[in-house]
Amino acid sequence: MATPIQLCVVAVSFSLLASWAASAPLPSGVAGQSLDLALEGGAKIGADEELKADALALDGQPGTYARCPAPEGWGRLRNFRVDVKARIDQYRAGSVPFGWPGSFLIYISGHGMPWVLLETDQGRIMLAGTEPVPPTRWLDIAFEYRADDICLLWVNKRSVASLHGRGPLKRGGKELWLGRYTYKDEKTGKEDTSWMKGAVAMPRVQVLPDDDRFKLDTTNLANALGVSWGDAIVVNKGWRMLNKPEHAKPLVAECQRMGVKKVFLRCDHEFIMNFCERRMPDDHWYMKAIKAVEGDMMAEIIKECHAAGIKVYAYQSIFDCGSPTTYLYGGNTPYIWQSKFTIAHPEYLVESRDGKERQWGVLCYACPEARQYIISVFKNALAKWPFDGLYICTRSHSKRAEFADQFGYNAPIAEEFKRRHGVDIRTQDFSKPQWWDLQGEYLTQLLREFRQEFRDKEIHIAIPRSDYIGPPFGNMRLDWRTWCQEKLVNGLVLGVNSGAFHYPNSLNRPGYVQSAQDNLAMRPLDFDLGQWFGPVCKAAGVELYLQRSSLASDADRDLLKHPGMKGFMLGL
Repeated sequence: MATPIQLCVVAVSFSLLASWAASAPLPSGVAGQSLDLALEGGAKIGADEELKADALALDGQPGTYARCPAPEGWGRLRNFRVDVKARIDQYRAGSVPFGWPGSFLIYISGHGMPWVLLETDQGRIMLAGTEPVPPTRWLDIAFEYRADDICLLWVNKRSVASLHGRGPLKRGGKELWLGRYTYKDEKTGKEDTSWMKGAVAMPRVQVLPDDDRFKLDTTNLANALGVSWGDAIVVNKGWRMLNKPEHAKPLVAECQRMGVKKVFLRCDHEFIMNFCERRMPDDHWYMKAIKAVEGDMMAEIIKECHAAGIKVYAYQSIFDCGSPTTYLYGGNTPYIWQSKFTIAHPEYLVESRDGKERQWGVLCYACPEARQYIISVFKNALAKWPFDGLYICTRSHSKRAEFADQFGYNAPIAEEFKRRHGVDIRTQDFSKPQWWDLQGEYLTQLLREFRQEFRDKEIHIAIPRSDYIGPPFGNMRLDWRTWCQEKLVNGLVLGVNSGAFHYPNSLNRPGYVQSAQDNLAMRPLDFDLGQWFGPVCKAAGVELYLQRSSLASDADRDLLKHPGMKGFMLGL
């Protein structure tokens, strides 16, 4: 029988500076105050010769960490900065130099990657650097969080990542921890704890004024901004709801602040209201949001953007035509809209090999009728509003395929494959790569027809940062080189994925050859921009954008050095 380990708890004085702005709704009496730390296990405090200051030494053994009570009055943090000096002597999963469990943590992964984990009412934010921190060296790690603006992570005074803020953080627990991370496995419910091996010094928390915004350097930037208007009117607050004419000017001001020259304005509401069967009563939350809109906000946004020299593009997905109510969105909610076209013509949806199943919402563009239909959706938007061009998105809310090659066996594809290769893909063994290429040819044909229809408009297309469409669809080849070389598109936006969160059990579905959401067979970002996509785009005169939630870090700006890079596609 194992002998229980007796932990020795020693209370010592350690300088933990908590500096608050005078306007913060938190007590200012703790400013500059040294708080008593309880040292657990083998934790020790002593002078560090390199720092010339006291440091907390952590031996990495179970039970070794330090803790202190969270100051009285601490609530939900909105705008604040956290700094800490840390030395990571051994990479291990979950090294946490400093954190307030349940609210924020500075986290070093088992691969040495710096992270910040933030808990908000909208879920956890995970802000991650892309390069490992050097072991056994003292590091300056810091992050700033602004609830209504952005969050930034610094390592040695270089900002390595940025994201949008998502409102105030949740209140943490009763204690602050240094050197300990406890996490819960969502599948098993089991809790596990990791212990940091290294040292910590000079932790500091500073509250920032509520009206403080990060000063963005937009010199020589030509970014794009994706505005999902149908989401904005439902979930956003203040001017970001974009449901009143006076909201258009603040949007333009935000564009100017972020170096935005193009706005991709989503037209899903137009599609849902005029092209779909709606299953929403008048008191439904979406219908209420639509009725609360004052005037023609699409026209108002376009007018104000044009006055500021900002182009606006009609934003619509080409793989998002809705589903029957038997398909539960998110695994629990009946679908509330579906394209009338796919209700009348389910034969134009992608089909399984045995012909018994369809992937609802996903059109098969080997069918000329499907191509004509989706072009008509864009024609409607451009006839109604003075858009400068099209933003063709490949995201979807459709239910994911159970495996990568489940769909794509429609008659036009099967017949053309047999004509070329003498094989029936529905009954015989066949070359999967040839089939993937053929599916991609029909997407290219769709773009040719878009170009023919909209000769005088700019066309931008958003795809995953890969050569295959990936989840939730399949392995259809993305022939982006041909799109660029034939001038079918004016801009290529990389990094757009449907997201595994739409449905349960969507990660790591079998059979994919490349998947950004699963980090499967992905090339390094610098290689993709510098040697894969970038040179082709530059040679063809196609603008290259990379999707980013926010742009503020030095690491982001460094990516602009690559050939063809025009800027970033940001979110509102």
